[in-house]
Amino acid sequence: MRNTVVKTYQKKFIACALLLMFTNCCTIQQADGQPLVVENHECFLKSHTHLTTEVVPLFISIDLPVKGEQTLMDSLTDFLNETLYRFFDNGGDRHLPYQTVYSEDIEHLIEHYRDAYKTFFLADSTVEHEFGADCLNMKLVAQTDTYITYELDWIFFGEGDEVAKEWTTFVRADGHRLAEVISNNNMLRFYKKHPGLRSEDIWNQIHTYDDKDHLVGYVGLLNDSVAHQYAYAPGIFEQANYPLDAILPYLSKEAKALIAKRE
Repeated sequence: MRNTVVKTYQKKFIACALLLMFTNCCTIQQADGQPLVVENHECFLKSHTHLTTEVVPLFISIDLPVKGEQTLMDSLTDFLNETLYRFFDNGGDRHLPYQTVYSEDIEHLIEHYRDAYKTFFLADSTVEHEFGADCLNMKLVAQTDTYITYELDWIFFGEGDEVAKEWTTFVRADGHRLAEVISNNNMLRFYKKHPGLRSEDIWNQIHTYDDKDHLVGYVGLLNDSVAHQYAYAPGIFEQANYPLDAILPYLSKEAKALIAKRE
């Protein structure tokens, strides 16, 4: 029985790694002047839970920024720390104060968090696995002269492996995070005006469950489109991408300004 469980998790880890490798194979439009330069770093940990003796893998892949405008680098350092803290800490008895694990050493950030939490993830640990997501992928998916966007993929193993996605856009001029890409009302207006572009799966869920007030879950400003993931049930996600030229009139003022200033 144990060998069967081990093989199952090994297969899941391989599938997760392949998924992250595939999703990282994207072309980033480099900005003129000083493009943000990233290097991909990976980390794999495995342990046993004391209740089931199942092998529990954790896999992390990050596009770590190694060169760019200082204000942007500082903002990304905060963002990556926050995300790794969410992944590793996840509440529970092993809670570590954020200030004690925060690191400005961007080159070794992933190793820093691994070492900070390794006592909770040793092979002989009696701490039950409660790390939430099994895999985390943090990747640079858009880069223009005025903004960059990171995507977070939170991958959960189960009967069907689910990927919860988030996007965060940073303004290149000063590094601050874009507060809003599109409002809920404007997303609904876009859906009504462009039936040929909307996701019918999302649209049907909105009307079936009367979820018009929660249409915008996570949206991402990409190079030539806006990505949108909608969760219409726990662990059930639907994603769509909308052409930038069509959805542009519905975007927030700041998002429109960033697009208008692009060279």
